Amino acid sequence: PEPTKIPNVRPHLLIVGYPDRLVADHRALADSARASGFRVDLVSPSALAVSIDSDGTRVLVHGEEITPDVVLPRGVNRPWPFVSQALGIWERRGVRVVPSRLAAELCADKLTTSQVLAEADVPVLPTIGLAPGPDNEIRGFRSALVAKPARASKGRGVEMYSSSEEAETALRASRPLVAGMVDHHVVQPVASGAGIDYRVVVAHRNDDSSIVAVTRRIAPPGEFVTNRPGSIVEDVIDPEHVVPDVCRVARDATTALGLSFGGVDVIEHDGRAVVLEVNAWPGLAAEKRGGQIADALVEVARSSISSRF
Repeated sequence: PEPTKIPNVRPHLLIVGYPDRLVADHRALADSARASGFRVDLVSPSALAVSIDSDGTRVLVHGEEITPDVVLPRGVNRPWPFVSQALGIWERRGVRVVPSRLAAELCADKLTTSQVLAEADVPVLPTIGLAPGPDNEIRGFRSALVAKPARASKGRGVEMYSSSEEAETALRASRPLVAGMVDHHVVQPVASGAGIDYRVVVAHRNDDSSIVAVTRRIAPPGEFVTNRPGSIVEDVIDPEHVVPDVCRVARDATTALGLSFGGVDVIEHDGRAVVLEVNAWPGLAAEKRGGQIADALVEVARSSISSRF
């Protein structure tokens, strides 16, 4: 059941992220949340613990049980399997996680993202998922390929190959099983528009969706990955009219994934806009945009608990 409204009580918003990273983004988010009436705390994933005993299962923060009203995970890709479990416990207790744990889970794995979007008729690049090893076989692609870890971020581990055979050889030999684990990869054709893509930030509040910001990203000369140092990043003014197909595909992607707030990377391939990947925790670009994107995220968080306060 929904908690009873209590007047004059500020809702508690908890940001889960590393305090020494994304400092400007965290500051912008906290400032925006306080201005919106939230009580705000920032905690590291390492401050969380899951307690299981005869009294049940609880989430502890610095050793104390805390049940906030809203939780915003930010930049927790690497500890995500653990953080996701903590968020699941909170969600079962009525805490709003923005975006939801399930939506973030779908975005955390590029293979899962592509599968969900393709089944929802959202255009994506043709994709093969595999666990690198000696028996890899890649069939069906006749052009240059890109292979990347399915759970990596910020362009880590992205490599281009001139053919399926070259990709097979590399993935068989250069991704050994380490410490009993191997990160599965996705393999895709090099997009016809490689070297230029769009980051579209989308926010959903109740039945309304809006394009918060669109940037065009251009890879450095000789590169094809657009989020590396030296890339050109420029705002798209009036994107709904300038790149309507890009905006439409981004909206459709967030809807299909149940993502209330996210960043969608869209690229041109064979004459149409397709989704490259989706980020549940896009950067807020606070150094450049101030509170613009942070404000939109806080509005989504506020709308998620509007019936309570």
